[in-house]
Amino acid sequence: MLERYKLLRQDFLSVAEPLIDSDALDQLKCNYAFEIDSKRKLSMVKDLKMFIRLLEKRNIMSYSDIEPFRYISKRYIHKPDLESKLEDYDSWLKTVPLLPSYKYQSDETSVLPSTSKSTGSESTCNSMCDLSQSSIESTAKLFSNSTQTLQCNSEHEEQCNLYKRKKLLQETVLLQVRDRLGRSWRDVARHLGIREYEIDAVQSKYPHDLKEQSYEILKIYMSQCNMEQWAINLIRALEKGRRRDLKELVEELILKDKNI
Repeated sequence: MLERYKLLRQDFLSVAEPLIDSDALDQLKCNYAFEIDSKRKLSMVKDLKMFIRLLEKRNIMSYSDIEPFRYISKRYIHKPDLESKLEDYDSWLKTVPLLPSYKYQSDETSVLPSTSKSTGSESTCNSMCDLSQSSIESTAKLFSNSTQTLQCNSEHEEQCNLYKRKKLLQETVLLQVRDRLGRSWRDVARHLGIREYEIDAVQSKYPHDLKEQSYEILKIYMSQCNMEQWAINLIRALEKGRRRDLKELVEELILKDKNI
């Protein structure tokens, strides 16, 4: 049973990994941040394979629950063959008995029968006291869990809002630079580390449209760069490409965003 799941995971990653860029991976982290509930673990995820492993370790997905596969496939992959494999696996899963799963329960939270030999009113009093204490502890834990849930929801919302804000800034910068870059786009692209064949491909795709050439090459750059480093690298590339005017424009947009 587990072997079939491992084969499915292997097939899924072979198809999906080339299609999940850094932006898509960041979106997935944001979507599952609440369930994963660990900023440190999320920060260590560098690719889709690591992300899937983390979901498995957190019991968010398993051989009996491949919902994350379906979500990623429908939102990012759009491959009929992969969809068919997932459907076949779901159909097969319905025909086999599931492996038993156990959840650890702390002895501290369980209510054990009393072993005291007390009798009469003393026994009744002890039972009532035990019950009262247990109720208090249960209520306290329920309140604590509710508070933690609210905090997690708040952190998740804050993280998603931060991601959306970063993406909005990226798009704003991209559009502003696109409209002004002109014939400098090839030089700037080289300073951004874009490979020559990619530059030629963009040139061939939009031979007479400088704005589209600039826009396409900037999109390629954004898809390849680190989410935290894109602005610094772009500013340096614009300066090296002798477009100080655009360098200052990007710096102004970033500064304005930080002051909001």
